[in-house]
Amino acid sequence: MTRARVVPASHAAAAAFRTTALLAALLSSATEGGELAAQVNVEALRLELPPPGRSGTVGADVAARAGNVDFVAVDLNVRLYDVRETSTRLMVATGGLGFLERSRFASSGLVHYRATYTEMHRFLQPEWFGQANYDRPILLDFRVVAGAGARGAFRSGTWGDVGGGSSLMVEQEWLALPDTAVHPDRTLALRWSSYLSLRVVASGNTVITSTSYVQPDVTDFGDVRVLETARLSTNISERLALTVSLDMRYDSRPPDGLDALDARLRTGLMYAY
Repeated sequence: MTRARVVPASHAAAAAFRTTALLAALLSSATEGGELAAQVNVEALRLELPPPGRSGTVGADVAARAGNVDFVAVDLNVRLYDVRETSTRLMVATGGLGFLERSRFASSGLVHYRATYTEMHRFLQPEWFGQANYDRPILLDFRVVAGAGARGAFRSGTWGDVGGGSSLMVEQEWLALPDTAVHPDRTLALRWSSYLSLRVVASGNTVITSTSYVQPDVTDFGDVRVLETARLSTNISERLALTVSLDMRYDSRPPDGLDALDARLRTGLMYAY
């Protein structure tokens, strides 16, 4: 380390667009002049089987968060896919605003790009990725990540699928800490990031997913971060879905004044196009 309401389906999509447009405007105002979410479970943001060509989703959530901070938040996420014969490219952008007594006091944002080469191996698919993000509630001014690895599906069927992946990534973080803090305000680490994903088709309209990451520092396995995202998604129209998600993040060595465990419960809408 170095210091340094339920509505008719015909109206639901229009309502979702109006909601996301409003949130986008709010998020834009939140990031002006701000610092550029620490560890982020990007695998949970992927579609199971994106169609060939270009497609994507737009989602909006309302969240209740407990741990280092307790507040109500709104989040917006946009996913873009470019599926080709030999590769899949994923671009993710997310942002959030936290409200306390009607005042904005916290925000976060993320941009992620990932390229997966789907035809190079029968079982394993090589990939590389880059990411930049920030998260004011956990004192993260800025974070950049770059890495490469492989992913694959272990078992699949009409019931769902089980998959996983592993990669090495270089991680640089800048933290908003006082001079008296014990934890360094700038860290550089090489992390081994491994994940396990489970998707269960509970019914024709309902899917349950779980994605778990373990990310130790390869030079110090006592420095480890664990991520879990569990989601219930129910289709209310062909393109619109209602989602409920539980996010948990554990950091064995959190910055001064922060809890090791963060938890967040989110409910929202997701529109696919």
